[in-house]
Amino acid sequence: MAVLLGVESRTLPSHFSTPYGEVRLVTVEALLPSELAYLLEHGAEGQDELARRFAESGEEHLSRARRRPVV
Repeated sequence: MAVLLGVESRTLPSHFSTPYGEVRLVTVEALLPSELAYLLEHGAEGQDELARRFAESGEEHLSRARRRPVV
């Protein structure tokens, strides 16, 4: 299983403070085989496109094994 890491959310704050320091929030999305193939073929541009498609699909903060691929 591959994951898309480090993409900041468009709807959640990117960070918040705690007594122990700053916390950065990022999304982690488990990629389906076709999404991984797309990412490997398109590199950094593919990562940006996948992040955009996840946000459009409403799956930006969810990672489900039984979902439709975004590519």
